[in-house]
Amino acid sequence: MTFNLNINGPFELVRTKTNSGATHPLSGQQQATQPGGKASKVVKPKVETMFCLQPLKIVEVHVKFLAPAAADRAEWPMTILNERKGEIVAYFANGDQQKLFLDGVLLRPKVTVLTDFPSKNDYAMDELDFGKVNVERSRTIHVYLANETEVTAKW
Repeated sequence: MTFNLNINGPFELVRTKTNSGATHPLSGQQQATQPGGKASKVVKPKVETMFCLQPLKIVEVHVKFLAPAAADRAEWPMTILNERKGEIVAYFANGDQQKLFLDGVLLRPKVTVLTDFPSKNDYAMDELDFGKVNVERSRTIHVYLANETEVTAKW
């Protein structure tokens, strides 16, 4: 079975490996070279995407999800869950194709503030009300932070 792999969406093929002894007739098994014929250590070799798979052999594919930076609100809005879709497409030599669907999920934590006594202001918004306190005194309010999601919240 001769085929070529392609990936779409916010994903990247990191590495492929096969235990098949056959090689694809068009696969480029050349190594990156510098002028003078020396092998280059700087150029990263491309991931092999063309395969000729023998019966009872496998192709191992390592895929990386390319998540945007958490601070990039244009690419990753401030929502708890943001899904990204992609696919690996295998194009076979006989013209057929098969799609393997990929689903990346970006999660943000939702942290809520809890106090001993609920307090709302005139706009029905939560506030921390210390009441009347003399400037020579202090008053303590217990504040609890609760993470309502399964995502770890770090600060």
